[in-house]
Amino acid sequence: MENRTFYDRKQELKLLKEEFANLQSGKMFVVYGRRRVGKTELIRQFIKSITENKMYFYVDLVEKQGLLDSLSKSVQEQLNETRKFADFNDFLDFIDSKSDNRFVLVIDEFQRFLEISPQFITQLQNRWDQKLKNKKLMLILVGSSVGMIQRITNSKAGALYGRATRIKISPFKYADFRLMFKELGEEERIITYSVFGGTPYYLEKVKRISGHIHKKIFELLLKKGSELFEEPKNLLEYENVRIHAKYNSILQATSAGKENVKEIQDFTGIDTNTLPAYIKRLDELLELLGRKDPVLGKERLGRYGLKDNFFSFWYKFIFPNQTALNLGNVKIVEDNINENLNAYVGRIFEGVCKELLILHINKEINGYLIDFENIGSWWNRTGEEIDIVAYNQKSRKILVGEVKWTNDPMDNDVVDDLIRKSKFIGFIGEYKFLFVSKNGFTNRALARINEINAIHLELKDIEKLFEEI
Repeated sequence: MENRTFYDRKQELKLLKEEFANLQSGKMFVVYGRRRVGKTELIRQFIKSITENKMYFYVDLVEKQGLLDSLSKSVQEQLNETRKFADFNDFLDFIDSKSDNRFVLVIDEFQRFLEISPQFITQLQNRWDQKLKNKKLMLILVGSSVGMIQRITNSKAGALYGRATRIKISPFKYADFRLMFKELGEEERIITYSVFGGTPYYLEKVKRISGHIHKKIFELLLKKGSELFEEPKNLLEYENVRIHAKYNSILQATSAGKENVKEIQDFTGIDTNTLPAYIKRLDELLELLGRKDPVLGKERLGRYGLKDNFFSFWYKFIFPNQTALNLGNVKIVEDNINENLNAYVGRIFEGVCKELLILHINKEINGYLIDFENIGSWWNRTGEEIDIVAYNQKSRKILVGEVKWTNDPMDNDVVDDLIRKSKFIGFIGEYKFLFVSKNGFTNRALARINEINAIHLELKDIEKLFEEI
């Protein structure tokens, strides 16, 4: 495991350390999440904190005997003991003998046993139930194929169902992302997050490239042989997702703004009877697609959208232009990105502002207590939309917000339009208005905002509020 700077994952690391400190009997953990999200680095940091007996084993895609030889070698190198394992039961006997005192065993890419030697999973289950759960063993199974890990541990038919505590590792949210890019200004941070998302592996590559965002996009996504060009395809292949064309079409549709089942069906041509199953797999298995309902609105108006910024950017700007890029016609793609990047970032910026409000629950922003039971967006069937709606039924208060990521300051027409749209919500209570603008406000807008006693935030305020968390 190479040395890397470790960012965030404080809660997960704290949990593992506390569980080990209090270990009196067998504890099994499954640390899982899709590729590149930093599972191995989390485990590496945990192992570094332990001075007692510990063993880390990475499962290569080799034949059974090759794995047994690797296990023997790992025991020699890490525990300074010479063992030659004839089979996996022999290895489990060894682990049993080591677990009279506290012992940590990590098996990375555990799901590969389904391909190489599925009987080992059953053997492990039997040994756990008979002996190991009563020993001082902390067993950590790490998996990158979410689908396979779910088959092993989440499904009732899975061999390890009900035996393990599951720890899911997801990409960074914006507050976590900021820790990696303290050297950037807030505007550049938000743009970078909008393009590359929160996957640590991608972000390490972004950090190595100096210069503006368009240079980073060119180096990592546009030029021939760029490192991240194939990443979305590789993820689908790694998860053994069949019928790639359908998944690609759904992701392209949602990145193009097709947000309900009818629009996705019209864009992709996928039968409406089978479409929900594909959408569900993209949501539950890969955390790429999600559904949102309008806050205080009709559930039947729910919308689907990409949850991962990098995949959203890739399917919007790269996927439809692969032919041009393979021909070396980068300029046409660069021009498209330059023309539409601001509008694309605007949708992500809305999410950043909602995240900020969530992080300030039970705290004040400009003297206003953020104590809402639900935060999201609102829209209706006639096309009216409000970026932020947060409410508390008990105290009968509601926050209604407009977010703008434009090169011009916000003017008072935006203020008046939000007041107009708020009347469609139908919430009876105390209304508070929030305006967030990348490039500030005109004097007319500020006068109107002060008149209605609204909250207004610029990027410098957003930066300060995130720093206070």
